[in-house]
Amino acid sequence: MKKIAYIISLVLVAGAFSSCNEDPEYYELKDNPDQMHIKASQNEIVFNKGLADQPALTFTWDAATSPVSKDDPVSYSIRFYDTNMKSEHVSDLIELGNVTQASFTHDQLNTIISRWVVPGEPIDVTAQLLCYVDNEKTYVKPIPSTVSFKATCYEKYPVYLYMHSTDLADGSTKVERLEQRQLGTGIYELSTTLRACTYYFTTSTEEYPRYGQAEGEKMEYVTSGDFKPFTNNEVGPRTIIVDTNNDYNDCRVLNIVQLPTPGLIWICGNGCSIGWNTNTTAGRLEMVGSAREPYLYAWTGDFVAGGEIKFGLGGGWGDQFFFAPVENADPVSDHRLGMYRLQDNGGDLKWVPSVSGRYTFTLCLLATDMWTSFEPAN
Repeated sequence: MKKIAYIISLVLVAGAFSSCNEDPEYYELKDNPDQMHIKASQNEIVFNKGLADQPALTFTWDAATSPVSKDDPVSYSIRFYDTNMKSEHVSDLIELGNVTQASFTHDQLNTIISRWVVPGEPIDVTAQLLCYVDNEKTYVKPIPSTVSFKATCYEKYPVYLYMHSTDLADGSTKVERLEQRQLGTGIYELSTTLRACTYYFTTSTEEYPRYGQAEGEKMEYVTSGDFKPFTNNEVGPRTIIVDTNNDYNDCRVLNIVQLPTPGLIWICGNGCSIGWNTNTTAGRLEMVGSAREPYLYAWTGDFVAGGEIKFGLGGGWGDQFFFAPVENADPVSDHRLGMYRLQDNGGDLKWVPSVSGRYTFTLCLLATDMWTSFEPAN
C-alpha cells in the first residue's frame, strides 16, 4: 500500500510541475460592439475667432443600452485626440451625462486642438465617445465610438496687441504695442500718456482683425467691415489693460500710482523682521495681483506688536515713502492709504501693529481706490 501511495504522489507532483510550466490565463474584459455610431455635423472646419461663442461642431449618436440589463443606467463622455499622435495629443474626458448629442463652440474646440498644431495648419482630429454602464454586480468595459474630422485653428492669444489711437483735437494718429506680463494669459497691458482720443486694437500690424467697443468696457471682435472705436476723455499717465478671455473680453483704462522706480517698494522698521534697514531684498514687496490687477503689492513676514513700520520707494532715508495716514495707525483696523511723499511734507508717520505674528501687508495702488489690508498668513 505504501508503494502504491508513493507512486500516486509522484504522479500528482509531476502533474503539478506540468501545470506550473503552462502559460497563465488572464481574465480579459469583453469588448462590446459600437451601438452609438457617433457622427459630426461637419467633416472639415476652420475655427473662427469672430464666432468664438457660437457652435462649431455638433456630435450626435444613437442611444446605447447595457449588455447586462436593459434597465442599467448609462452615461456618456467624450474626448478628442490628434488622429496621428494619439499617445501624445489627447484632451481630458468631458462628461456629458445621459444625452445623445453635444455641441462645442469655436472657442472650446480651438482651445483644445490649438495645443497640438500651429495656427492655420489643418490637423486630423478624432472624437471618441465613451458609454459608461452602471451595473451593481457586473463591471462593463466602456463602449467606444469614434468619428474623425479635419480642423484648422486660429491664434487665440497673439504675443502682442496694437492700440491705434486718433487725437480728437488735431486728428493725429499713433500706434502703440501692448504686451502680456505672462505669455499665454491673453491679458495685455500698456502704460502710456493719454489724451482725448478714439482708439481700437488689432492683433497684428494689419488692419484686421480688430477689437472695437461693444458696450461699456466690453469689446467686439471683428474680422472685417464696420466697428465702433472706444472714446477716451482722460488725460495723463494711464495703464490700459485688455483682457481677451471670454469671461471678461474687456478694455479698462486704469489710473495706477506711478512709482518713482517701477515695481520697487520695500518695508522697514522695528515693527517687522526687516528692522531699520533700507531697500533690502528680504523686505521687497511683490506684485501679488493677477494680470488684471497689476496694482496690488504685498509683503509677508513676521510683525511685532508695538513696533513701527513704513514703506520706502527709493534707495534710502532721503527718498519718498508711503507713510501711515496718522501717527501710530494700526494696520489691523485702519486701511487708509495716501499718496507717497517725502518726510518733510507731512511728518514721519508710521504704522504700529497691535499684534505679533506672521501677516501679509497689502497695498492697493489704484489711484482712484487706494487702501491697505493686514491679514494672517498661512
